[in-house]
Order: sequence, then C-alpha cells, then structure tokens
Amino acid sequence: MAMKTITFNASKGGTGKSTLSMITLNALTRAGYKCLAVDTDMINHSLSFYYNSGIPFESIQAKNLFKVFAGGSVQDNVLKINDRLDLLHADVRLSDFRSIETFKRLKKAMTGLEYDYAVIDTAPTFDNLTANVLTASDTLIIPTIPDVFNLQSVKYLLGKLADLELKGLDIHVLFNQYEKPRTDNKGTYSNQIIELFTLDNSIKPFISPVRISKSNVIKKYVNDKGYRINTRRETAKQFDEIKNLLKSIAGITPGGI
Repeated sequence: MAMKTITFNASKGGTGKSTLSMITLNALTRAGYKCLAVDTDMINHSLSFYYNSGIPFESIQAKNLFKVFAGGSVQDNVLKINDRLDLLHADVRLSDFRSIETFKRLKKAMTGLEYDYAVIDTAPTFDNLTANVLTASDTLIIPTIPDVFNLQSVKYLLGKLADLELKGLDIHVLFNQYEKPRTDNKGTYSNQIIELFTLDNSIKPFISPVRISKSNVIKKYVNDKGYRINTRRETAKQFDEIKNLLKSIAGITPGGI
C-alpha cells in the first residue's frame, strides 16, 4: 500500500502532540508496520525520545530535516532507530524555511518512500513550514484541551486549513487530557466548555468521538521505555482509548503499546 502520512498539529502548546505522536508510532511499529517519524519542531525536538547512546552526535548534526528542505533526499537524512522505525529529526536551521514560498517541497521529498506510515510531530505554530507539513499529510489530528484558549486555537487552525484548500485531508479534532464532568447537569463549567466546541459549526464536523483521558498511565509510559499500555487492569482504560484512536485514523487495532 502507499505510505499514509499522519500529522499532529495544534496552534497552541501543551495539547499532547508529541506524546500522541510517540504513542502512535510505537503502536504502529509494534503492530509490524514500517514507519518514518518526522519531527518539525526546531525548538523542542519533541521526538528526541527516540535518540539513544548508539546514535553519535555527529550523525544527529549531519542528518536532519533541514538537509531535506535544502534539497537532500529523505533516505540520506534519516536516523535508523530500529528495524521498523526511522527518524527524520528537526534542526534549528529550519527557521530559514519558515517563509519558504512553496508549500509542496516536503510532499515532493516524501513521495515514493517505502514506509507504511509517516507520523509527523509539529511545533505549536502556523507558518509556511507548517503549511508544507499539512500539504504532505493524509490525516491531521488536532489535539485540544477543552478550554477557551484552545477553542481559539482550533478555530484559527481550521481557518488556515480552509485557506490552503487541502482536498481530501482527513481532520480529527481530538479532546486530550479529558476529564469527564462529574454530573450531567448542563450548567456545569465543564459541560459549558465542551459545548463551545460541539455547538460551533466550524468545529463540529471534525470532532472525534474518541477522548483521551487525563491519566498518570500516559505519563509513566513517556518516562519509562519499559512501561506498556495494554489490556491489563492498570492500563485498560487508556489502552481502549488509544486503540479507538488508532482504529479511527489508521484502521488498525493494536495488541499493545
């Protein structure tokens, strides 16, 4: 099958883009798929989670996404993490391309790659670099935390997407770090905030039915590479949520993460 590109982007920081990118990559590779991780965040290098002592600093300097935007090939600039995962990581020099005139440079560079999935993590910004990423994407996940500031961020990004006219882009607005209201009372603050999203006609068509709950399980997973999220009692709720997310965006059901 042709490679499918899944992007996590939001115009506000702290929404869980990097964590969800990592979880998605780990689930896909453990399900047997060959994946490319692409990190476009030149400040946080968010997918540096995959660096290890076996990757010398010289390689990190020599192979990166900056070189691809400068005309190099993806194949010559990936770092091999394991048999199923390659990393194309960000570089501070990417700032030179934030005002690049074309939005198709990354799409051209990624055309014909022999991966099952590419997962792209992004900076919490919208610029021409982000536009390149979105133009290269098949699926866009917009993680959001239900509050007023994130509402503004989601509306802003959806407006920018409309300007780009990306036909066929599959968009999911995903509530992350979600806390279920303690009561069904419509007057509670939590319900009022959720309704700001669900009753907004510009957002409503894209809202995912999946919710990723606020949980210490995911924190443990990020900080301990040996920790697993699966069907065992301790992690069953989070596993079901992540499983439903992956089924909705990739059509797969992982056995564990």
